Amino acid sequence: MDNDQTLKAVPEPSSLKRASGSSKRAAARIISELCTGCRICVQTCPIQCITIVESELNYNGIAQIDQRCTGCNICAIDCPWDGVVMVNPDGSRKSAAEYERQLKRLRGYQ
Repeated sequence: MDNDQTLKAVPEPSSLKRASGSSKRAAARIISELCTGCRICVQTCPIQCITIVESELNYNGIAQIDQRCTGCNICAIDCPWDGVVMVNPDGSRKSAAEYERQLKRLRGYQ
């Protein structure tokens, strides 16, 4: 397989399902209508898989998450505008209760 074929085989970062369907962890996805480009998710991502790209939706741009997302959930917890959601491998979203449990573990309350 040459490099051109490899590049074409990589799915778009905005797709809802993860590139590796075998993973049991959720992956972060951006809701572009809610993203303000504040860069909080960029600063909190432990593996730096989030970047801000230009957008006509606002002058700050919007976040874009690449396929390296590990599903740690930190960006979704810290987003003040709910612009980041976690999508399970089957396409369903994480519930609010799962966010709360993760937040308590992350902050050391549990």
